[in-house]
Amino acid sequence: MGTRAEELARRVEQGATDLIAAVEGLTDEQWATICPDEQRSVGVLVHHVGAAYPEEADITTALAREGGVPGLTWEAVNQGNQDEAESHEQVDKASALAQVRENVATAATVVRGLTDEQLDRVALTDLHWEAPLTVQFFVEHHPIAHPYMHLEGIRAALGLNG
Repeated sequence: MGTRAEELARRVEQGATDLIAAVEGLTDEQWATICPDEQRSVGVLVHHVGAAYPEEADITTALAREGGVPGLTWEAVNQGNQDEAESHEQVDKASALAQVRENVATAATVVRGLTDEQLDRVALTDLHWEAPLTVQFFVEHHPIAHPYMHLEGIRAALGLNG
């Protein structure tokens, strides 16, 4: 494990920690609040972040090893997000938070296993217009930034300051 990989893995874990800290004390009413920009409840968004960590880990692995993930489009991601939201509309807080805690470990372990060479590998995805971006960019943009992106919408919907 390299120093860069360890630092990135800690940032992955910190995102989950920050998300959990922001939502674990919410009331049931707050948990069920719909985030207008997302059209999903706070609870569904938290569950979504937790559910995404293993998928993000798999994509990171594929990008690091193979340099691409054919068929990974925003259309596919959006459809998966919609299906996931519909099937977890009534997710309870305890199980969603447990999922975040459990699944962030998967993503952090994958990131910790990356070499500097893998982090620097240029990997193309349809998610990013097949731009020549590095695996490190994907890690920073997805498992690191993902919880913060949704946390911003959660805070706005609940009228909370960051």
